[in-house]
Amino acid sequence: MDIFSDYRAVPVSGQAAVIALGNFDGLHRGHQAVIAMAKDIALERGLPLAIGVFTPHPRRFFAPDSPPFRLMSGRRRAHILPQLGVDRLYEINFNADLKNMSDEEFVETVLHKGLGAAHILVGDDFRFGRDRVGDFDSLRAHCAARGIDVSGCEPVGLHKFYGKYGSTEIREALKNGDVFHAAHMLSRPWTVDGIVSTGAKRGRTIGFPTANVGFADLMRPKFGVYAVELRIDGEDIWRPAVANTGTRPTVDGTEARLEAHIFDFDRDIYGQMVDVRFRSFIRSEQKFDSFDVLAAQIKKDARGARAVLGAG
Repeated sequence: MDIFSDYRAVPVSGQAAVIALGNFDGLHRGHQAVIAMAKDIALERGLPLAIGVFTPHPRRFFAPDSPPFRLMSGRRRAHILPQLGVDRLYEINFNADLKNMSDEEFVETVLHKGLGAAHILVGDDFRFGRDRVGDFDSLRAHCAARGIDVSGCEPVGLHKFYGKYGSTEIREALKNGDVFHAAHMLSRPWTVDGIVSTGAKRGRTIGFPTANVGFADLMRPKFGVYAVELRIDGEDIWRPAVANTGTRPTVDGTEARLEAHIFDFDRDIYGQMVDVRFRSFIRSEQKFDSFDVLAAQIKKDARGARAVLGAG
């Protein structure tokens, strides 16, 4: 997959694609429906399939101090998009210039002159331009004047009782620790990725060394203990593990992070990139009276995670 990080510098060879446009945070089933529709159009027209995403996410631009909310890192997104048949990724820098463009200026400057779009596909709730003045109808009108076709895609959901598959709905499920429903909406387990850092190494004293990973701008799930699987970058093996998410109140921690203990594993993986996928919620975060009481609970949690994961 080719990645273009500046719409003002896309060569002619990187233009004339069918582009699914949006934020695509999580690449959930709703996003996949939009991409699949765009793929059909691209195949019919004999054109490349591209995704256009805004970076940083507009929410981060308008509210830089808001709590972390992303469902997926850019690294994870770049890994999954080719699996969906995407040929190109356009990263559209969301800055003050873009914010102040009218809907027509955005179509002319970014989509027409910058990306040379042949066909644009968006969800029916897509909004763009200064003060979000642009909608599907204005997008279609401005694009038609420039020879760009436009298609819309309605929200996709399980059925009317459960609502659409959306990033907001997935975040809500994760806040409740409902990683099963989140995985269903995503079509894959929710995954946190990052570099393993050195911690206080208290887990080693009780036979439970952990791989410590920061959340960065990824949202925080419900704090507590989960059955997870961990994959070291460059390997194909998903290793069963038990993980704690939270601030570690028993040892007076303050920073929210993920600590995963990999079962039957004793390699040093400090400094390596890992992916941690969430399989099942075990219990909420607690503050224990002492580290000894916490250690006893960790052993129970590990047995529970082994049972859930079938890890012996």
